[in-house]
Amino acid sequence: MKFSGRLKVLRKEKGLSQEKLAELLNVSRQSVSKWEAGQTYPEIDKLIILSDFFNITLDDLIKGKSTEGNIISNNSKIDEKDEDSDENFIIGGFIIGISFGIITGNFMLGTVGAFIGIGVPYIIKGIKGIINT
Repeated sequence: MKFSGRLKVLRKEKGLSQEKLAELLNVSRQSVSKWEAGQTYPEIDKLIILSDFFNITLDDLIKGKSTEGNIISNNSKIDEKDEDSDENFIIGGFIIGISFGIITGNFMLGTVGAFIGIGVPYIIKGIKGIINT
């Protein structure tokens, strides 16, 4: 929701008229009307007063997004990066194992090395989990 709509909803939730909100902010009723119509935006000092008055963050007031949502979004991005690094680590271990087999000329040793290379990231991840708790 845009700022204009958010302001209107918040004002109505508090049971205030545009005129009463204008008095509280020391602005004209027309200013509040223009804010709610999306024609203009309040100055930063008025935005701070509005966020305090409605007991919400500036981010939530202006963007209509809460900070909790951003934290969740950031955490999911971190999880995605961890999954990507796990996949890269597994592929790297597999390649090293196969390379070891090719270098030594032993197919069986290469296969075993590849499987060990695939398993090592899971072992390391488990150890990290134990250490972090």
